[in-house]
Amino acid sequence: MSDLAAGKRALRGVPLPVVAVALAVAATLLGDSMLYAVMPSQPEAWALSLPAVGILLSANRLVRLVTNSVAAVVFQWVGHRGPFIAALLLSVVVTLSYGWSTAFALLLAARMGWGFCWSTLRLGGFWTVLTEAGDHNRGLLMGAYSAIVRMGSVGGVLLGAALTDLFGHRLTLTLFAGVMAATAVSWILTSRRPALAGQPAPPPSERADLRVVLADRRLLVTCGAILVTGLVFSGLVTASLGYYLSAHFGQQIAVLGVALGVTTATGILLGSQWLPLSPLFGYLSDRFGRVLVISVGFATGAAGLIVLAVTDSIWLMLPAVLSAFVASTAVTVTLHATAGDLAPPERRNAVLSAYATFLDLGSALGPLIGLSFASLAALQGLYSGAAVVLLLAALSFWIAFRRGPI
Repeated sequence: MSDLAAGKRALRGVPLPVVAVALAVAATLLGDSMLYAVMPSQPEAWALSLPAVGILLSANRLVRLVTNSVAAVVFQWVGHRGPFIAALLLSVVVTLSYGWSTAFALLLAARMGWGFCWSTLRLGGFWTVLTEAGDHNRGLLMGAYSAIVRMGSVGGVLLGAALTDLFGHRLTLTLFAGVMAATAVSWILTSRRPALAGQPAPPPSERADLRVVLADRRLLVTCGAILVTGLVFSGLVTASLGYYLSAHFGQQIAVLGVALGVTTATGILLGSQWLPLSPLFGYLSDRFGRVLVISVGFATGAAGLIVLAVTDSIWLMLPAVLSAFVASTAVTVTLHATAGDLAPPERRNAVLSAYATFLDLGSALGPLIGLSFASLAALQGLYSGAAVVLLLAALSFWIAFRRGPI
């Protein structure tokens, strides 16, 4: 009980700059998150094939393999605030493009543009958190930031899926773009204290992102763990869940006598991965150590995927999906905090850029793999293999950090 009370007191002390930047970033996720709930189950709305959907859902992540480093260099040389504002505004244009185009080339360009936006927004958000945090509360502040940001993802998948079933994707995405524009303008006008202040030009070693990772065994293992997390949870499971449900149940799912459209059901389940649990897991990682939270998280996620691979029962699928997504939250926020532990200010851009690139590589490969095998049996086999990968990642992390204080 004392730990819970301490956690509540700490959460009330989250600095205002962290809350403000998190709300601004959260709004930009509305359109992107909606696509993951709607596109795989309704590709015909955009006149797309399922493999084309997989390409679009991966394109923004693939381009970030380059734009993460670009964003880090831009931040170092021209400061943080200007690029951050530009990314907020460009995300509005990108979201409108999702709604009003069915041309694959234009949609692909929009997804790549969003990739650059997210590289900039994520790096700006992480900078704000790490600037405000200390060693005693880095996990908690990263968890609080992540919880607020993911409110945008929850809104995207839940409201996006439900409104699409009612009114269609075009009107829904236009509405989301309006909300994003209003939020961006509000942040620009009210952020009097520039938490995203400019930084001096980096020394040559600061620019060598991958060399920074390769020279630090713990950082390399942390980056490998976030790659696996992105591959399995953000990539494979998130992108394939709509197909998984439709292959099992068709376009209607009956639960307790209530029939739900598969798109709405997908949105509800995807929204569960962004339950506001990240401050709790961040606090627990500050209190009991990163290794324990990450090891338990990976094991829990593996158990959920094994159940999904073998069951046909909706009553087993539901807790399996929930356990996998709760595990994803625990692992992701704790790995973010671990990267912050290993990123002192003099090399922060390099470390965060490299770490984000590993995350994006995994997240980009997940949809390509999960939607390239258009059969339920193949997808279930992928879930089983992913469970094994999660257990191996847990073991690697434990070996690398078992003698340290993290």
